[in-house]
Parts: sequence; C-alpha cells; structure tokens
Amino acid sequence: MNKGTAKKIIIAGVIIALISILIGWFGFPALLTMKIGKSVGLRKPNEMRQMWAKSPIAIDFRVFMFNVTNPEEAAKGATPIVSEVGPYYYHEWKEKVEIQDHPEEDTVSFRMQNTFYFNKTISAPLTGDEMITIPHAAMLSMVYTVEREKPAALGLLAKGVKFLFNNPTTPFLTAKAKDILFDGIPINCTSKDFATSAICTMIRANPQGLKPDGDDIFLFSFFGMKNGTADAVKLEVKRGVTDPQEVGMVVKVNDKEKLTTWNGEPCNTPSGTDSTIFPPFLKSEDDIVAYSTDLCISLGAKFQKEVVFKGIPGNRYTANFGDMSTEPDKRCFCPTPETCLKKGLIDLTKCAGAPIVASLPHLYETHEDYQKMVKGLNPEMEKHEINMIFEPMTATPISARKRLQFNMFTHPVPKIAVMKTMCTALLPIFWVEEGVDLPDDFINLLETQLFRTLRIAAVGRWIGVGLGFLLALGGLALFVMQRQSVTITPSPTKDQQNNRN
Repeated sequence: MNKGTAKKIIIAGVIIALISILIGWFGFPALLTMKIGKSVGLRKPNEMRQMWAKSPIAIDFRVFMFNVTNPEEAAKGATPIVSEVGPYYYHEWKEKVEIQDHPEEDTVSFRMQNTFYFNKTISAPLTGDEMITIPHAAMLSMVYTVEREKPAALGLLAKGVKFLFNNPTTPFLTAKAKDILFDGIPINCTSKDFATSAICTMIRANPQGLKPDGDDIFLFSFFGMKNGTADAVKLEVKRGVTDPQEVGMVVKVNDKEKLTTWNGEPCNTPSGTDSTIFPPFLKSEDDIVAYSTDLCISLGAKFQKEVVFKGIPGNRYTANFGDMSTEPDKRCFCPTPETCLKKGLIDLTKCAGAPIVASLPHLYETHEDYQKMVKGLNPEMEKHEINMIFEPMTATPISARKRLQFNMFTHPVPKIAVMKTMCTALLPIFWVEEGVDLPDDFINLLETQLFRTLRIAAVGRWIGVGLGFLLALGGLALFVMQRQSVTITPSPTKDQQNNRN
C-alpha cells in the first residue's frame, strides 16, 4: 500500500466523522424539530387536530364534598366543622364544538363541551344518594348578591325566599350528593306572591346556572348545566400552522382580545393556551400557562424538577393562586381596588356571577387566617397541590392533577330570618380533581416514534464519528509506517563489478 492510499483513507475517515457530526448533532435535530413543529399544527384533518378536537381518552374527574357536621351551631354563629365525603368518580369526555377556522389569522374558534359519566364501581361504597349538608349556595348567592348590588331590595327578597326555597329554616341545605352535583335542587316559582314573581321574572330573564324544569321550577346544581352542553364561552386560539410555538395560544375570548371582568391589566389580558395543547420544546425556565374559562384567569405552572414517568423523561410543574394582596401583577384580581384577599384565594364573583371563591383543596397554600375559620380541613401537598408532568420535546402531558376547591364567604344578614346569626367564615363546599395518566399504548407510541428514534440517532452518530476517527487513525498509522520504512540495496558481487568495468 503506497502513501497515496493512506492519505485517501485519512481523508475518508475525516469526512465520515465530519458528516456524522453535522448530521448527528445538527442535521437530525433540525429535521426532528421541523417534523415535530409540523405535527403539532392544528391542520385539517391531521391526527393532532383530531385529538385536539375530541380527546381520545377520558379524564378522571373526582368530586369531594364537605359535609357540615354542626349546621345548627354554625347557623347561630359557631365555627363550622366539616368532614370530607368522597370521591365521587366520573369519566369526563372533552370535545370541542362549533369549530370554525380563520386561516388568514392562523386561528380556530370553538366552544368546549364536557360530558360526565358516573362510575358506580370505582365510587363504591358511595352511590350519590348520601345526604350531604352544605351552605345553601343558591339561596346564599341570591342574598349576598342583592346585599352587595341592591341592598334596598333585601326586604323584598326576604318575603320571596320562603316561597322560592320551600320555607327554609336554616341557611344550610341537606340533600343527596347527586342532586347537589348534577340532578338539581328545585327553586320554586309557582307562587303568585309579588316578591316571588318579581324575583322569578329576573331568573327567567337570566337563568345562568339554572336548568328549567317546566315553566315554574328551576333546578340548581353545580355541574348539571355543564353536562353535555357547549360552554357559553367561545375561545379563539392559534392553530400553530405558521408558527408551532403559538399553537393553542388564546387570542380571543367571546370574540374579544380583552376581558372586562377584572380591575385592569394584566388581569384582563388572557394568556397561555386553551389547556388542551401546548407548544413543543419546553425549557425549564418557561412556565406552563393556560386560560381557564371557569375562573376567567390565566394560571401559570412553574418548573419544579426533572422526573421519569413510566420510563419517559419529563419536566414536573406545580401551580398555585399566588397572593393578590402582595403581588403587584395580581392586584387587579382584588374584589375592589381597596380590598384584596390574602394568599391562595381568587374571588370568582365577577366571573361566575355568584359569590364563589376558588382555592386549592383543603385551603392548601392559603393564608392561615382562612384556615382558622373552619375546622376539619387537613391540607397535604401530595393530595391537594396542582401538578403536571410534560415530555418537554413534544409538550405531551404524560401525567396531570388539576385540583380546585370552591368556597363561599358567609356572614349574618339581619333582614333575612334564617341568616340573622349566620357564622362568619370561609366555608368550603366541594373540591374537584381532573386527573390523567397517559395510557400505556400512548406511552409506547411516544417511546417508539420519538425516543427509539432518538436513541438510534444517538448511537448512529457516535458510530459514524468513531468509524471516521478509526479510519483516519488507521490511515495515519499506515502513512507513518511507510515514511519510516528503509529500502536496503545489496552490495554488487565481484562478477557484477567486472561486468561494469
């Protein structure tokens, strides 16, 4: 083998190594980024669009209720004592309806529709027929709303309450869990009494949250009106076809770019995604932000740590409500510019149209002043925090627990007979958990299509680089050996010398 061949081997080795580096560390990642970016765009009728429009898996929806165990004492001003009852287990199917594309803006608008199915087997021994005592949310909401907005009408309301709620003797409601949650508690508008007729006229004009049962009966429940019904709120989000990093980002709520719910900015500017899809290529410094139509706020989850879930590496995030009394960017959530709730609470009155306050379950990460208002709560991080795990490259949520508690501030109202001595407290009513762990077949799909490809590419690039360097080193060794070799010429014999002469 001559020196020219050795040089060719060296050059070939270097070229192979360089090509492996360029493809393995630059070309393949760029190709993968392009492929992932293209796959997340909500194009019609690609696979991502179909899964975004109608979830292929059900969400685990669990409801925990707070049973007030001393309602008579609490109605006379004593500290309420509660006992948790649950979980009532449902399968929640999410589907987007009234979908309309806006290609010129690369957006798509829709309404969310959630459908719940009770799972008797997993809920057992609970059946939904359990009698639960809670603050009478419908009656108290009506009273506190009138007290806040039209206090002069409290006298009229006092006359109507006894007909609307069948002569209540307490500000608390005792009813079956399934009626409180889905089937409904009746509000009776059959009376021709002037006060009742006036109130029912307003209810008929705006029956928000109430389900008509004939002409004169309205059913109040927490989820009944939402079950299998399109949300009243329309969202418009980015499709991510033009820019994958914008996919799912909320740009309009009910055709408006700004809300009018809160006391100024930045609270009235929706941000984040619709919570069902997220932009790919997550970084630890990025928050996971989603807009909630139930809360009228955008909630951000912060990176906590890297974890492995079912063999898939992921980023774990947690979220809370912060503190509107101390954080400048949250002061616009205060009920009024002069009054702010303390850590861990969001007043939903302006969003829900009822004096409901949101928190984490059992008032976890909520100011201790609120926790002291009621007995029987046991906040625990593992059971009550919001957490989620995302595969960062595709932003696939592989595990998530969204937890939320609904509460009501109560206080005495002298003009309403059953509320004259009502306790002053933040009373928890119930809390919910929307949970999902990516099923094994989806995990296997992610493993096959992404991580196996990444492993093959990682091994392949090192094999290419190693082979290139081995060839180059082998060629260099041959070249050196050839340079160091010596050609030995034997001395001429005596006959050869005579012939030369």
